[in-house]
Amino acid sequence: MRFESFVALRYLRGKRKNRFVSLITVISVLGVTVGVMTLIVVMSVMSGFDDALRATIIGNRAHLTVEQRFGQIHDVEGFIEEVKAANPEVVAAGPIIQAEALLRARTAFGEGGATGAFIVGVDPEREQEVTQLAENLTRQRGRTHGTGELPEEREIVLGYLLANRLGARLGTDIEVITDADRSVSPFHPGGRGRSLWLSVSGISQAQMSDFDTLYAFVDIPTAQLITGRDGVDAVHLRLTDAFDADPVGQRIEQQLGHVTTTWYEGQRAFFEALQQEKVVMFIILVFIILVAAFNITSTLIMVVMEKRRDIGILRTIGLSSRGVLKLFIIEGLLIGVSGTLVGLGAGILIAHNLNPIAEFVAFILGVDIFSSQIYYFDRIPVSIIWGDIAWITIAAVALTFLSTLYPAWSAARLDPVDALRYE
Repeated sequence: MRFESFVALRYLRGKRKNRFVSLITVISVLGVTVGVMTLIVVMSVMSGFDDALRATIIGNRAHLTVEQRFGQIHDVEGFIEEVKAANPEVVAAGPIIQAEALLRARTAFGEGGATGAFIVGVDPEREQEVTQLAENLTRQRGRTHGTGELPEEREIVLGYLLANRLGARLGTDIEVITDADRSVSPFHPGGRGRSLWLSVSGISQAQMSDFDTLYAFVDIPTAQLITGRDGVDAVHLRLTDAFDADPVGQRIEQQLGHVTTTWYEGQRAFFEALQQEKVVMFIILVFIILVAAFNITSTLIMVVMEKRRDIGILRTIGLSSRGVLKLFIIEGLLIGVSGTLVGLGAGILIAHNLNPIAEFVAFILGVDIFSSQIYYFDRIPVSIIWGDIAWITIAAVALTFLSTLYPAWSAARLDPVDALRYE
């Protein structure tokens, strides 16, 4: 062990007759520990929410949507086979028709509410392989409103918030009204539009506000009756990896000339906001470690004041001012690195066991501190990202190093004659 490191370790213990400096040292270590631990737990939960929300979005949206550049798709089977032949990453595909409509409910008490919605026509058998529409009709994974069956002909599945707005339940009759197909002119002012009565076969809880509020699902024949179309608008694709959507989409556009839309494009602003929120939270929580770094600074200043005579003796026996500087930097780093390592272990341990801890706290307090009805998840999502752990470690050690510079510099500038004059 180098001389400076040996002396730094000895100074951490303080004098036997004065344990106050040792107590302050322990408090400084605990300060860094708490800061690092808090950062790890909070960043892991935020990463967990990011992953869970991303999985929810990917589950409810097709990985890739392919449209014919001009007009509708009439030969659906041929279109799907063409896309699959050019892209082995495609594992499932299903046709869709989408239209805007006015929905109006007829309940046992008379006419219910009316609201606008997006009607999405799907092939129920194929769609459950592409998206999690079938799972949204269940009570799995924290859902509390999913119920019913996939739509058959002249049936409709409503998002649960949309159903609440209409006052609809399973079996409720829903009138779907779309724009008239014929052109408006002075001699032909247009009609009321297409109108079709459907029965509610299911209530969907997608755990996404836009899907639960704005979307309703029917089968393809019913969608064609509503819209008057004889083809489909596009084809939904599910890939082996959702993050391959961009290259696969580019390949389809270049080789086949079709138009593609990835799952990410419609949610770009949302994911960018999540990332910015995570960065801001990291910066805010780093201030906890900064406060602990000030504690380290004050601890080292007290050690320098206590060890003035020792510093004078060390200088007189040949230790250079640079050696004194290194001695106190090492002492500060020992405090900071010790707190960082303990904080890393405690933070990772708490993050791994966060749900049992939350359940215990909820039991003690008698409250549900993580309601699935509010957060849409039945457990706190946690994802430990080792890149985040590395940045937290770097930040803690860097702040610790900076906190040692002034006390170490003031110790190195101490004149040995002045230090020994009154001893």
